[in-house]
Amino acid sequence: MKAAVIKDRSTIQLIDLPIPRFDNNELLVRMRACGVCGTDLEKVRGEQITPPVLGHEVAGEIEEVGKDITQFTRGDRVVVHHHISCRSCFYCKNALETLCEAFPNSNLDPCGFAEFFRVPRTLVAGGTVYRLPDELSFEEGTLVEPTACCIRALRKSGIKPGSSVAVFGTGPVGLLHMQLLKLHGAAPTYGVDILESRRRAAMRLGATSALDPTTENIEKTLREGTDDQGVDHAIVATGSTKAFEQACKSVRKGGTVTLFGAPARGASVSLDISNLFLREITFRSSYSTSETEMRIALDLIAHKRIEASQLITHKLPLREVNEAFHLAMDGEKAVKVVVTS
Repeated sequence: MKAAVIKDRSTIQLIDLPIPRFDNNELLVRMRACGVCGTDLEKVRGEQITPPVLGHEVAGEIEEVGKDITQFTRGDRVVVHHHISCRSCFYCKNALETLCEAFPNSNLDPCGFAEFFRVPRTLVAGGTVYRLPDELSFEEGTLVEPTACCIRALRKSGIKPGSSVAVFGTGPVGLLHMQLLKLHGAAPTYGVDILESRRRAAMRLGATSALDPTTENIEKTLREGTDDQGVDHAIVATGSTKAFEQACKSVRKGGTVTLFGAPARGASVSLDISNLFLREITFRSSYSTSETEMRIALDLIAHKRIEASQLITHKLPLREVNEAFHLAMDGEKAVKVVVTS
């Protein structure tokens, strides 16, 4: 079978691998669609801070079922979450599953960008395999995991109906945040991005206003739109350190900044900590998601509360995975790129 691996910086290579062997408690899934995530791009650039396995926004069709598994059958359409926590450590017991030591050690074999992948027994037993409703395409299924990540971030941020929120970076996950904020009743909401196409998308998907940080004084504009206070919350949906610094300056006194976009390894910022202290700014970060949010995300997408299909701009076959990654790196041409089998 064919599978995508990192050849060198900025280059993906399709190689031949044997179809994974699976045991009595595991599944073999035929990949039908896998989204290209921002963290995948970082891994190709050699900047990753997350496990170096490509492809985790994945949907497919069960090809083979371990003989001890009774809840699935061959041909089931599924979405698979690639991580699972231990469910028993301090972090798991305190709803911090993504901090569990076991969490990043679980994954798909060999990756999501492969003709077939094995779902290990820990994932199957942990309930990370979800049936994809008939009314949803495999491509829409790839948006379940990133939507779940956004839901987790919003739950942690403390955003309430009526909160003013600025989303810095309106790429795929930023646009998912915009839709979720609209559902949650947050207002006003602002999308901040350097690309015009993404600002237009933010307006189409629920933003009150879309701002260009290269031509506008973001802090001034956000103060003017919030009674000279600044926004209640800022979500940094990009790994850009400039966006993070700008977000910290744009929230009101007592405001909250949530770091959602994964920064590059070794990234650093320059901030006046005394200013953050005097303004009592709260900082949070949010990494990945748990099965709780996965179930919520699947339900929202299935009921069209989140319009996943509106984000998908390009679909390329696995044999063109290298081009898919280059497209995903070009924000002007693409929003969400999905690789299909």
